[in-house]
This record gives sequence, C-alpha cells and structure tokens, in this order.
Amino acid sequence: MPTPLENLRRRYETTETKCPDCGYVDEGRNWESRTDGKRVVYRHVCPSCSASREHTFRLG
Repeated sequence: MPTPLENLRRRYETTETKCPDCGYVDEGRNWESRTDGKRVVYRHVCPSCSASREHTFRLG
C-alpha cells in the first residue's frame, strides 16, 4: 500500500504534466521527491526547456 507521500507524488505526476513555461506535456512522470526529516520537496524539471517547479511541505 502506498504511503501518503507516495500518493502525493503520484498526484503531481498525473495532474501537473504541462510545463507552465513552455507548454510541453511530460508523459514521463518525472517528479522527484526528497526529504531532510523536516520537510519534503517535490521537484520537476521540464525535459524540453529545463524549467524547474517545486512544492515544499513542512513535516510535523
């Protein structure tokens, strides 16, 4: 069973596929996630124009 954080990453991968900068639709679902124990950062880099998007959540 996926964790809530995995579910959130999957949500970004399925709903935020279009780059706001160039309009490219990334079907590859290339969102990355990382944590330092205090926050979780979800990040996507557009394969077409290299624009970067992030969503950050504080834990606890």
